[in-house]
Amino acid sequence: MLYMKNNYFNIVVKNLLKHKNKLIEIDKIKKILEKILDSEYSDQKLYKIIYHLKNREYLQSLKKDILLVKDPEKQYSDEQLLEMYYRNILKKHCNQYIKWNRYIWWLKALELNISSYDIPEEVLIVNQNKQCTEKVMFNKQILLKTYTTNEKKIFSTFYKLTKKVYIKNNVFPIANIELAILESLYNLSLINKWYTEELIKKILRKNKKYINPQVREKIIKTWKHHTSINRLYRITLSIDPLLWETIKWIIKKHSYFIW
Repeated sequence: MLYMKNNYFNIVVKNLLKHKNKLIEIDKIKKILEKILDSEYSDQKLYKIIYHLKNREYLQSLKKDILLVKDPEKQYSDEQLLEMYYRNILKKHCNQYIKWNRYIWWLKALELNISSYDIPEEVLIVNQNKQCTEKVMFNKQILLKTYTTNEKKIFSTFYKLTKKVYIKNNVFPIANIELAILESLYNLSLINKWYTEELIKKILRKNKKYINPQVREKIIKTWKHHTSINRLYRITLSIDPLLWETIKWIIKKHSYFIW
């Protein structure tokens, strides 16, 4: 009996190692085990063998239902695993749990617009229907939010102001630079205020000729981001008087001054 157990365990390992260094879902392991055990398969045996595979370091949990198939001799730090697999898992998570249109917003979108690909503690994603916090990998989270104003959904308007960014074979929709600037100035905390404002100054100095004021006007006409446009108004005073005048005109026409 012990020989039989060891034998099917070895067969599972042999099949599993065909996926070495790749992500695998529990359903895939289930199919492998069903094929090997046939009529003797049970969910209890599935979870028992997953336990032993983890114990012997053929598998490592990265997320609730997603594991990494690995060489038991090879050890990875959490930082290495995040760099290697975080974006794949984020994409899988979005495809599975946020099936409708969505985009990355706020500060991470601003960073991605200038090719800063660091992995954040939280990634904020605007979507059409879901508002909650979910776990991506280890302690990294997704914060999901919806956009409404005066009971009217404005997501579709802002979704037209997105672009696609490619990171290690994964494609993510993000807010374009005009929208990302205003969104990142929304709800500033003491922790991120200085960094956000300095990043915007850097972007404006480098890209002010390419930033479209009509896009900014379109955003404000949705009756959203009044606080943000006022913060931007104050920031631009030290960057470019012409840009400052343009934003002043947008506030006068479509918003109001906050002192």
